[in-house]
Amino acid sequence: MAARSLAFALLVVILAIVGVFLWAVIRPPAPVTPGIENAGGIPVAGEKQIDGAAGPWMLYAWAIPGADRTLAVTVSARDLAERPVAPTAPPSAVLRMLDMAMGPERIVLAQESPAFWRGSTQLPMAGRWSLQVDFNGASLNVPFEIGAR
Repeated sequence: MAARSLAFALLVVILAIVGVFLWAVIRPPAPVTPGIENAGGIPVAGEKQIDGAAGPWMLYAWAIPGADRTLAVTVSARDLAERPVAPTAPPSAVLRMLDMAMGPERIVLAQESPAFWRGSTQLPMAGRWSLQVDFNGASLNVPFEIGAR
C-alpha cells in the first residue's frame, strides 16, 4: 500500500512538472509592446502611451516630447493576437492645443515596418496638447504636456 501511495505521489509530481513545462512552451507569446521598441528599451521621460480597440485590431499610440518642443509620434496596429496587421489605409495623427484655440496640426506618419508608423514635428509653443490618432474608424487621444525650454 505504501509503495502505491509513493508511486501515485511521484506520478502527480511528474505530471505537475510536465504540465508546467507544457504551459510555458505552448502558451501564446507575451504581447509585443511597441513602446519598448520605440524607446530602445529605456522609458523616455514624459512619454505618453494609450491603446484601444480599432475594430478587430488594437491601436497603440505614443507621444514622446523632446528637446526644443519637438514631439515624436509612434503608432502601431496589431490584431487581437498581437500580430501586425496590414491595413488598407494608414493611420492619421493630428495635434490640438488644449488651452488655446489653435488650428490642428497634422503629423505625417511614415510606415517603418508592417503596422508600425512614426512621425515628428516641432510644436509652436509649450503647453498642454492632445494627439489624436484615427485608424479604421476609431480614434485615440493622448494628452501630454510640453514644457517651456
